[in-house]
Amino acid sequence: MKNISIFCGAHEGKNPEYASAAKSVAKSIAKKGINVVFGGGNVGLMKIISDTALDNGVKVLGISLKSLHALELANPRLDEIVVSETLLDRKDEFMSRSDAFIVLPGGVGSLDELAEIMASNQLGIINKPVGILNTEGYYDYLLKWFNKAVDEGFISPSNLQELLVSDSPEELVEMITNHQRPSDENWTARLGL
Repeated sequence: MKNISIFCGAHEGKNPEYASAAKSVAKSIAKKGINVVFGGGNVGLMKIISDTALDNGVKVLGISLKSLHALELANPRLDEIVVSETLLDRKDEFMSRSDAFIVLPGGVGSLDELAEIMASNQLGIINKPVGILNTEGYYDYLLKWFNKAVDEGFISPSNLQELLVSDSPEELVEMITNHQRPSDENWTARLGL
């Protein structure tokens, strides 16, 4: 595994544990010599992720959106910055340049990125681990919704089982780096289609 994308907020949030968890995730990834891919902003949890990863000796790639690039001002220390025209282009860059994905607390953008990765895994477009860091129970309601969608037959149990979840940054990084996803040669059977 060479690169892990981290999706997170352009704000730090009200609870200081979010910033602490972001630092721990970046340090844990760097300890394994894995590079970090993130949203490119020099604000909020994104800034904490990029600064911590750079301070711990790994390469950092920012993937920004043209409309946000000037506002969020990329960290000048980044090894590389890609500026995408559209959200779809940006998510394609994340998927092509990353071996796994971790979602930290964030807003609608983080939720959009999570949904895109999960749907792409479900449809066999990619086959890469994805995990949620559930700091202070931030994603409890989303996880409850996922389980309701499984119970109601809208999400296959096997697809949800592939979503890795932990409230420990170190444990989640271990889960992501050690996870073996199922072969996607027959993803339609896996989904019961």
